[in-house]
Parts: sequence; structure tokens; C-alpha cells
Amino acid sequence: MDGLLRINMTTKQATFGKIPGRYSGLGGRGLTSAIVANEVHPQCHPLAEENKLVMAPGLLTGTPASCSSRLSIGAKSPLTGGSKESSTGGLAGRKLARLDIAAVVIEGLPSKDSLYMIHIDSNGTTILPADELRGLGNNDTVGKLTEKYGDKVGYISIGQAGEMKLAASSIATTDMDNASCRHAGRGGLGA
Repeated sequence: MDGLLRINMTTKQATFGKIPGRYSGLGGRGLTSAIVANEVHPQCHPLAEENKLVMAPGLLTGTPASCSSRLSIGAKSPLTGGSKESSTGGLAGRKLARLDIAAVVIEGLPSKDSLYMIHIDSNGTTILPADELRGLGNNDTVGKLTEKYGDKVGYISIGQAGEMKLAASSIATTDMDNASCRHAGRGGLGA
């Protein structure tokens, strides 16, 4: 994996390129922590446009190695105000790894308090309005998206706590049975 996907929520643009040399050899927690340390000002507010949410599969994710389908998620924490990393299992990390994506960096903020869905597949990345998902829990969100995209997808969602920007919100991912039951629960990164 050596792809870096940057998604700017201010411009609604996605760019895909190679991981810069300073991040080579890193994956998972090492990569999320390095990107946050190098690109996020330590005094920015965690919910400000300057913060970045970084998701990176582990170096062995997508391989047959046992317990290797991990996805690290990092940012400046809304709960603690410091740099935070949390990880989760499930399908999302493996799906990103198979697309040769070593990290997804979500930056910027939309101009309005609208919800968006980011769809990533082998054809590219699309940022779509998703206000119809507002107020749904993680399971109902995945259920609704499964009707359109199927059950062989790695879904990542935030649920109502994330929508309300609560400091203890988590990020949920789906497991092999398409249940939204794996959570990156530390640091309030769902906000």
C-alpha cells in the first residue's frame, strides 16, 4: 500500500497520490500519528477546519495474517485536546488496503452543517450529500446504505453522537456479517 487519499470537505474534492517519502514504511497507528503530528497545529480546536481525521490500515491489513484487518483512526481529540489514535477491526481497513490506500486524510469543513457520505471504490472517490441519514443510528445507517451498495462493503459511520459532535462519540465499522459493531471508541473521534 502506498496510496494517500486526501479528501477536502471545504471544496468537496478528493485527490489520490503516493505517500510522501517521510511517511514511507509507516502504517496504522504510526502513519496516523505522523500525519497528525506533522500537519495539525497543536493549538487548533479539535472541531476546527485545521484538524484532520486520518484513517490508515495496518501494514499487514489485507494479508492472510491472523488478526490483521485493523484500521487506525487519528486526529486531535475532541475529548482530550491532545493527539489521539483509536483502532477498530472489521472490513473497512481491508477494503482500503485492497484499493492500495495506505491512508485517507479528511480535512476542511463543509460550509453548512450538512451530512456527507464519502464513497471510495476502484473507480475513485465521490462525496455525496447524505442528509437523509441524519438521526439514524449506525445500524440503521448501514441498513439504508446496504440497500443501495450491498453487503460486501466496508462501512464506516458515526451515528447520532458524532452528528451532535459529542466529545465521547465513536466511529463504527462493519464486521464480516455487515453489522455495525466494531468501534474506534477512544478520544471522541466520531465528532
